Amino acid sequence: MFNLYEIYTCHPETGERGWDIEFVIALDLDDVATYPFFDCVIMKEGSYSDKFSAAMSGFPMTDAAMEQHQTIKINKREIF
Repeated sequence: MFNLYEIYTCHPETGERGWDIEFVIALDLDDVATYPFFDCVIMKEGSYSDKFSAAMSGFPMTDAAMEQHQTIKINKREIF
């Protein structure tokens, strides 16, 4: 399942915590922590049950979520 998280990020140069808020699609809490400049999760906003909806949302994805999405594109039988 693809989850939408609202997170704080750190400043890319100074490392200041809580610098910006972003919405990110990730597979789980451990995965969202791999997002660049991740600070902490504010809240889980919801979930996408299918990969197509997650991709079409326009939100950035973690590498693991993107990799899972790309795998589905290659094997078209599993898209829906």
